[in-house]
Amino acid sequence: MSPTRAEQAAQTRRTVLDTARRLFAEQGYDATSLQLIADTMGVTKANVYYYFRSKADLLEALLQCSIAAFDALLDAAAALDDPRARRELLADGFVEQVVAQRSLSLLDPSARRHETLGRALEAQATRGLHLLYGATPTPDETAAYAMATELGPALRSLGHLPDAELRATLRRLCLRVLEV
Repeated sequence: MSPTRAEQAAQTRRTVLDTARRLFAEQGYDATSLQLIADTMGVTKANVYYYFRSKADLLEALLQCSIAAFDALLDAAAALDDPRARRELLADGFVEQVVAQRSLSLLDPSARRHETLGRALEAQATRGLHLLYGATPTPDETAAYAMATELGPALRSLGHLPDAELRATLRRLCLRVLEV
């Protein structure tokens, strides 16, 4: 039985997303064009445009699940009364997302320039900061939070590590930094 039109369309959309994810990771967001994505897939640029009107729309689609997962993590952390348990849950959840989405984690600067994503990421950062340190974090706490959530340099340096080792290393790092 051959796939339906809807199934073919869903598969093509997934292929566009997978190709964009790979090219963004390899070439960088700024250096990847919709034309390059189309050429890599062996389709016309119009085919890519059918699913995503812009590169920013592609980035938003790639990061939607991560943003939703982090919102759920923040909700779970907010339900905890113990500050240490909250810190460990946030560190574990954040590191898990970073490791699971290695290639997307390096897109953070590009995502912050995207208007909609930038606002969502900034709101999450503010919420996480306040969950850890209260409504008026000190400069040291603010700096610690910024360092713990900017794992791009560590990820680039340790990208060769297997997931379990990378996860453990980043978790230890985050927990140490957050204990100000």
